[in-house]
Amino acid sequence: MQVLRALCLEYKVDTHDWTYFVPVLQASLNHTPTPSLGNRAPVELFCGLPPSTPLSFCIDTKQQRIVEVPLRTEAITTWLEELRTSIQDMHKPMTVAREQQTLRNKRMQKYARRPNFDVGNYVLRSRVDQKHYDKLLVTWVGPYQVVRADKHSFAVRHLLTGEERDVHPSRLKFYADSSLAITEELREHVSAQGMLLSVSTLNEYRWNRAKRDYEVLVSWKGLESIEDSWESTQQLRKDIPVLLTQFAASKNDQRFLQHVTAAVKHRSRRK
Repeated sequence: MQVLRALCLEYKVDTHDWTYFVPVLQASLNHTPTPSLGNRAPVELFCGLPPSTPLSFCIDTKQQRIVEVPLRTEAITTWLEELRTSIQDMHKPMTVAREQQTLRNKRMQKYARRPNFDVGNYVLRSRVDQKHYDKLLVTWVGPYQVVRADKHSFAVRHLLTGEERDVHPSRLKFYADSSLAITEELREHVSAQGMLLSVSTLNEYRWNRAKRDYEVLVSWKGLESIEDSWESTQQLRKDIPVLLTQFAASKNDQRFLQHVTAAVKHRSRRK
């Protein structure tokens, strides 16, 4: 009954006229091979007749009568060619749209910005450092030598350690061609990029309203006084919590001391 109801909906026939589809359904069941009969159709086993093909019966386009299709090789070949042509015509707009999209992608790649360096050249690499807890600092370090060009990245080599790493082209900038002379001064410059600074003294402090945090003026060992920098207590509590607490206790400022003590304790609890 479900099949008959589906046929009525498909061909827009009133459900009271479902009996018109009984011969079609009956013929389909009798000529369809089933696993329970050894993949044979009922008409073969009970009548000894060859089963008909699915094209033996059909309903015409006007849905007026059931017509019988003769089994002619020429007709089947013609129907098959028409079916293939119809499928190709159906997929043709999608194929054309796909080809047009491919051409647009190629045009976009044509005008994309290409790297101005190649294998053997020397480049600078951008590095993102956490200068403050709420700000990122982008610096250029290097130079590095480009040793390999991949599809989406370049392999660069450190001048001192020889370490190689893959870097996206957008993070590299041309520095010099392959004729660059690696002098001792350049080597010292590269080695100083990974230098860790040691705190000499903590000098002054101030309240930063924008950050809602205190900042401390730090003097660094080995650097001039003009290179002193203001560092937030949020950062200093991670590196020098004891020295920061001692500095706050010596300033006779209870608000500053409470702020530093709370920050250091919060850091200790998180550990």
